[in-house]
Amino acid sequence: MKTTISRILVSLTLIFLLNGCEDKCFYYVDRVNFDPILQPLSEIKSSFEVQSDYAISKPGNIYSYKNYLFVSEKTKGIHILENSNPANPLPLKFIQLKGNTNFSVVNDILLADNGPDLVSIDIHDLNDIRLVNREENINNENIRGDQFIVDFVRTIKKEKVECSNNGRNRGFMSDGISSSGGANPISTGKGGSMSKFAVIDNFLYIVNSSELMPFDVTNPSKPLKKLKIGLAASNIETLFPYKTFLYMGASDGVHIYNTGASKESPGFVSTITHFYGCDPVIVDRDYAFSTIRGGTTCRTTNVSALNIYNVSNPVSSNWVNSMNLEEPYGLGIKDDLLFICQGTKGLYVYNWNIQTQNVSLRHSYPDIHAFDVIVNGNTLIVTADNGLFQFDISSKDNIVYLSKLAEWQ
Repeated sequence: MKTTISRILVSLTLIFLLNGCEDKCFYYVDRVNFDPILQPLSEIKSSFEVQSDYAISKPGNIYSYKNYLFVSEKTKGIHILENSNPANPLPLKFIQLKGNTNFSVVNDILLADNGPDLVSIDIHDLNDIRLVNREENINNENIRGDQFIVDFVRTIKKEKVECSNNGRNRGFMSDGISSSGGANPISTGKGGSMSKFAVIDNFLYIVNSSELMPFDVTNPSKPLKKLKIGLAASNIETLFPYKTFLYMGASDGVHIYNTGASKESPGFVSTITHFYGCDPVIVDRDYAFSTIRGGTTCRTTNVSALNIYNVSNPVSSNWVNSMNLEEPYGLGIKDDLLFICQGTKGLYVYNWNIQTQNVSLRHSYPDIHAFDVIVNGNTLIVTADNGLFQFDISSKDNIVYLSKLAEWQ
């Protein structure tokens, strides 16, 4: 009997104590962190060196110019390949240029970032590649003291979170539009969709996360720096030229600027907003194609998709279609073939019907861990973490594999 009464008293005491405590609930979430990789500024600025080409190990942006293909060795430099025969590309030179991510070519001058600097490299004679100019500290946002952020490493950590009702509802697509109201011919090339460099006529445009930097490259050996333009957005990720317009892919949307009235001071046109994520964008036949990727430095939301907009009137662009994707990166288009890189998920080829504005899957290459593409005439150039691939796309009904440059690690 005493035992039974004792048990009842203990139970009543526990109930009283628990009822007297504040009711709390906790759960654990995976927090994605991006820790910076730093290099000394002095080491970056003195790194220019021309070497015999070596195997690509960490490919980044790609660029096609004349019969040459330029491939970034991410944060280390630029490979130059002879690509007149896409079935057999030939490595030629490697330009060591630490802190490099973006580049364009104007009249045989390679314009490239070298950490915070913009350098001009004369490549008209590949046996005598020379650094001919340096514009210092044009992009200082990644400087930390006497070091420079060249990359980020992704880590995931468990974090204890108290239950609450203040979670944000991230919708699939917001159709908000906000708006404001002849040079000498040059020889330039074509970059992929992940670049932050763009050339229109005789101007090179460079973006960082919140600024547009125009350069007059009439003489690319000595670019003339114009005034920086503060942008109506932050977290700009990519830059794509179309007609007189600059399309900037940002974590919150596509921002459109027009160079028509002033090359050195492009004017803001409008913003197409969407949910947060990394956002490369391309434009073809007055349609903008934008892939949004979650779980990145741009935003850690895991939502990923393709959005398509009619931009025939950039002041009031219209959303026309959306499609969920898994891991989208760069993209390219030729006529009614849409190519989307989906990282470790592969390279995907879609049919794009401009009359119905619909997209349908045509084919996939799951073994190609694609990062970016260039549609170079009838050749599709694909850079991936497991090789550099080229395809003949002259016939949409018979896409032909041409070459794989290397099996890099």
